[in-house]
Amino acid sequence: MLDSVFVQPSVVNRLRRTPVGVSLDELVTILHQQGYARDSIRGYLRACAQFGQWLGQQGYHVSEVDETLIQQYRSGLHRSREGRQPKAAEGLPHLLRLLRQRAIVPPPTSPPPSTAADQWLRRYEHYLEHILGATLRTRQRSLPLAKRFLDACWQSGQWEWSALRAQEITEFVRQHATPRTGAGRKVPTVVVRSFLRFLVFCGELRPGLEAAAPTLRQWPHATLPQRLTLEEVACVLATCSRSTPQHGRRLASRTARYPSRQDAPRTRLTAVAGHWECPCHLSASGATRQ
Repeated sequence: MLDSVFVQPSVVNRLRRTPVGVSLDELVTILHQQGYARDSIRGYLRACAQFGQWLGQQGYHVSEVDETLIQQYRSGLHRSREGRQPKAAEGLPHLLRLLRQRAIVPPPTSPPPSTAADQWLRRYEHYLEHILGATLRTRQRSLPLAKRFLDACWQSGQWEWSALRAQEITEFVRQHATPRTGAGRKVPTVVVRSFLRFLVFCGELRPGLEAAAPTLRQWPHATLPQRLTLEEVACVLATCSRSTPQHGRRLASRTARYPSRQDAPRTRLTAVAGHWECPCHLSASGATRQ
């Protein structure tokens, strides 16, 4: 009952006055029996009450609730950059199940014929849950991005995984990671690699193609180049004045941040007699100086 999870009578009365309030007491009992924590039950009840208020504002009756109406409600909620489900949408599947058990809502209609993408997504979800043991939150985060990956790679409707190219994978990851920030930039890479490993598990792809999903940097200056080539270092040297030791020290500190590629000769400035001289070239091992 609501009194067992909320102490203030005003909160209990407010929840019961919503269009779905008559079912919330029984929903508390069911959630308790299923082992949900008290804080989780509170969150679910608040979400259900907010959904009930939305129903009244939109002119819907409780008997009209179904998956389509819940999805319409969810689409108007704000999602985080990581794509997590809003808290205001949590608990609604429990409410819909209860309403159908009490015949307040009619049973679901037969689903439309599934497409090839839907079948692959169901197989991928089964792989995440039963092979990898992924949590429900991980599956909820992965499936929408996997669906977009399917749509991007197979717009023609031909499902020949052997024709999948590494360039398509890289472009998809970069496109979906660009608008994200912080740890959210890792999500497209993690999901795409997971889906490609699933295809390898199914025997549809050869191992190794998952490496085409690049690992993107997350720090604030991630758009800067990782290293400079010898030609770029030469341009830096040509545009810097060497008239004073201070200019040379600044130049040395800047070029040291961007070393050249490992397979090419490295370049550095050398201090001779208290002055910064022209750059000296080292061998690949750095053992000898020319």
